[in-house]
Amino acid sequence: MVANAEMTRASIAASDRPRVGGHLDAAFRPVGECFVERLAEAELGASLCVIVDGQTVVDLWGGYRDRKRLHPWRRDTLVCGFSSSKGATATAILDAVAAGALELDAPLTNLWPELGGDGREGITLRHVLSHRAGLPGWRSDAGLVPADLLDPVRMTTALAAQKPFWTPGAKHGYHARSFGYLLAEVLVRATGETVGARLRRRITGPRELDFLIGMSTPDQARCADLAPAAAGFVVPEASRPMLKAMSDLESATGAAFSIPPAPRGLNTSTRWRALELPAMNGHGTAAGLAGLYAALLAGELLPPSLLAEARMPHSDGADAVLLQHSTFGLGFMCSRSTLRLGISDASFGHAGAGGSVAFADAEARVAFAFLMNRLRPGAVTGNDSAMALLDALQGCLA
Repeated sequence: MVANAEMTRASIAASDRPRVGGHLDAAFRPVGECFVERLAEAELGASLCVIVDGQTVVDLWGGYRDRKRLHPWRRDTLVCGFSSSKGATATAILDAVAAGALELDAPLTNLWPELGGDGREGITLRHVLSHRAGLPGWRSDAGLVPADLLDPVRMTTALAAQKPFWTPGAKHGYHARSFGYLLAEVLVRATGETVGARLRRRITGPRELDFLIGMSTPDQARCADLAPAAAGFVVPEASRPMLKAMSDLESATGAAFSIPPAPRGLNTSTRWRALELPAMNGHGTAAGLAGLYAALLAGELLPPSLLAEARMPHSDGADAVLLQHSTFGLGFMCSRSTLRLGISDASFGHAGAGGSVAFADAEARVAFAFLMNRLRPGAVTGNDSAMALLDALQGCLA
């Protein structure tokens, strides 16, 4: 164990030191120091886990679960990782592919006849996983209201009647919310099992990994509240066109993020936490999510050939929704200099709204997860804290 004071840089006043628990190997002390500094300067509460070649070298948590700073972040505190859930969801879907229950290149209409029409009959599982399905969101005439976000049947039915924004496979654009509704429907039709249930039964449960899609009432008691960015936060310049386009409900960006608009308090409601929304409402600890990526690297979850295919770029270039360069494999974001996710171009994983990020690096044999509850708008990959932690980690690995 490493005490809070031992990790804290001299530049941080004693009165500003956040509460920190956990441990780290001595060789990774700079990562611990960076974590404490970011908690003091930028975060409310957070957890961080780094696993190198199967060994946990950093496992830290600290700060507060609530805005009033009354409840300290604990080892088992859960927080919504938003789209960092997509990596776990992709793993569950690819597990079904490996088992022969799903096929990457078969038309989804084989399982889901209602999806056919208006050009949707050509959509495959590979298209959905690589954000090429042409259904990044819902059109303004779909008649959706905020409460519908908590009605998966309503959202999925509307999506299945949606005219694609482009010919499936022709280009890519981030399917921010629709990714989860599409994959959830296909998996249930193929196996009778939900994404959250398969994740627990096949992946997280046997390894005691604390990451959930669909939460029980007892688990909800462990959840952290969410907080907005601190005053004075400046949106990254690269994300400004995307944020502006979110208000244009006729655009693919507006359809992906803003139809329907989220009701106030959605992300901390008991209904939100209990539902399975596989693109956006996974809750976990950094140790749980990093453990999933470590298991992928160890070859425990997917056949090597399928994992190699999943982390290979399938979509690379101008993103019709994010309005910047992005790279996706099969359900995973791929790290590139144009949009950094991890250590190197061998990194694959997923980031979440506000700046959470989790990934594995197949060359460095590193699994990494950073989750926090202070959300920065416009964070397409990890936020400023995540990037500082990655810099510190790379220094330790050099």
